[in-house]
Amino acid sequence: MNKHKDPLKKLYKLFPDLKDKLTAILNHPLMPSEFEDAWKALIEEYNLHDINVMINLWAERKLWISAYWKEVFCARMTSTQRSESMNFVLKRGFVTERDNLHIFAKQVNNCIQARHEAENAEANASTGTRKTVTRYGFEAQVMDKYTRAVYSVFRERQYHSTAFRIKTSQDNPNIYLVHHYNQSKEFAWSRHEFRVLADEVEGRYECECKLWEHTGLFCHHVIAVFEYLRLDEIPSKYILQRYTKDAVTNPDFNRRDYRTTTDDGTSIEYSI
Repeated sequence: MNKHKDPLKKLYKLFPDLKDKLTAILNHPLMPSEFEDAWKALIEEYNLHDINVMINLWAERKLWISAYWKEVFCARMTSTQRSESMNFVLKRGFVTERDNLHIFAKQVNNCIQARHEAENAEANASTGTRKTVTRYGFEAQVMDKYTRAVYSVFRERQYHSTAFRIKTSQDNPNIYLVHHYNQSKEFAWSRHEFRVLADEVEGRYECECKLWEHTGLFCHHVIAVFEYLRLDEIPSKYILQRYTKDAVTNPDFNRRDYRTTTDDGTSIEYSI
């Protein structure tokens, strides 16, 4: 989006509510067909068929819209994440393009010191006693297994999972239909019912949004089903060792601990 920010700004001035609608379509975890339908509806609504920036965004959609690569395992990482993080911190809170070189050097040192202080504070906080938010067995399990940082991500998703409602499928008792409580009439994606497979006997938990396949961590929809079922324990195959406390200290740890299969049944092993 940064590549096209100037022409997009012109569109936003012409259509004040376009930005919110476009952002919603881009950021919501849609399936490819839903994204394409929502995009075409947006183009029709504002008559943007011949606008170059929208044509370019559409042409490159499979390279940057997450709906098209949900099954590619990235472990919550991107290729330039480390450098982008540091650039973001420097630009947001310490330096500007107008600073002289000696000011830049001084501010970089201040940034490094601030980062060290934040890391020390996090290390001190990690020595405290943690408590689960609920009494569910699965939450106690992930709190015990995951690092503090990963458990914080899980707990944040667990909080947001309470906004979803669940009903069982009439076709399959192991299929649950999960939808957001605010089923807006304006956006079709907000009315989508995510199909979650939860087979307690076989220990299978899958969601069509494919977030676990993409990151190795469960989505809001599956966590909502966990609470609905009052699950005691998540199968160990869903607790990737890369996210656990002993990922570094355990000498038997294999970083390539995520496996899946292709459509023809052959196995694939992803690594970072």
